[in-house]
Amino acid sequence: MTAQLDLATVLLLHKSSFLVGAFCFLYARWQSPRDEGLGILASGFLFLALASTLAGYGEQKLLPPYLWTLSSFTLGIGGYALFWIGVRRLSAGRRRLADWLALCVPVTGALIGLITHFQVVNYIRASVFNATAFLFLAASAVAIISDRSREPLPARAMLAAAMAVGANLCLAVVIGLIKPGIVPITTTYAFFLSIICHFAIALFALVLVKERAEAALRRSADTDALTGVGNRRWFLAHLPKSSWQGDCLIVMDLDHFKRINDRYGHHTGDQVLLAFADLVQKNLRRGDSFARLGGEEFGLYLPRTNKAQAFAIAERLRRAVEELQVVSNGQSVAVSVSIGLTAASGTERSWEDLFNRADAALYAAKRGGRNRVASDLAPAEPEPLVLSLDRAS
Repeated sequence: MTAQLDLATVLLLHKSSFLVGAFCFLYARWQSPRDEGLGILASGFLFLALASTLAGYGEQKLLPPYLWTLSSFTLGIGGYALFWIGVRRLSAGRRRLADWLALCVPVTGALIGLITHFQVVNYIRASVFNATAFLFLAASAVAIISDRSREPLPARAMLAAAMAVGANLCLAVVIGLIKPGIVPITTTYAFFLSIICHFAIALFALVLVKERAEAALRRSADTDALTGVGNRRWFLAHLPKSSWQGDCLIVMDLDHFKRINDRYGHHTGDQVLLAFADLVQKNLRRGDSFARLGGEEFGLYLPRTNKAQAFAIAERLRRAVEELQVVSNGQSVAVSVSIGLTAASGTERSWEDLFNRADAALYAAKRGGRNRVASDLAPAEPEPLVLSLDRAS
């Protein structure tokens, strides 16, 4: 198969792969509202396409050797430097000014070329170029994998693999130029395989952007826009479908919240909701689920927790809310919460039964004067038990 590969055709396809990748990145950048490094990736591929074009003209004797060797070398290294910067931004999702120091590599290479003219010697120029490409591609693969724990998207593994294969192809070219015969692959065949890698890199980079957008939509659908905690849909989805015996459900309602809105304004009401949600989140245990169910009502699911433990947790939260300081327009806003809890006995037919019992306990806490915790009793007993406390609001 190696003998059937024509170098001129391979170089044309090599350049075309960069152009196609660049246009894919530009289209995705146009469609994406976020700056995810796609524009920089497109610039890197365009630089590499231009470098490949100049090299092709040079091989056809259409340009002076000194001109095309230096320009194609500098543009090619610059393209890989831009590629690495774009990958870093794509992977991390944020700008890092220090990444632009990578452009010092092509600038330094151009200066050395102007002084020493090393680029005129083909095997030296090709060796240095492919060695640098290997380093940038390998570093890009590491960057993609390193951010996987923060954003575990499936496309990361495939994108990193495509970059790793491309890096190894560049390394194989370097070894083949320095020690011919050691690597069982010709430079022409390595260029051919790298074309596939370029398409794969462009493909999986776009898939990564698509997966990220879909994950953001799922988070948006499951997250309360104001407080940032889960919403009712998310909360219900995270409750176990069965075998909830030994778990507890807590429903909380901020006291006199309408009065806060009427007296201080809705902006202050939003501040109260944010402060309350933040306080509860800071007191969650591993495995607990907390969400805003609607308005000023919140839910808390406590797995593997008996009623006594749940009561202690609820009382600790109640006291913390009572001490919460929310200041609006120089005025301190008093905040308190009524809490109803119930424990699953295993006889419930659905979570609706538990919610009804927790709601009944919550209403008992409100009837008892608010700012207190109430627990439901056995079904035969007429009224939930209310824990009376010093201060009621």
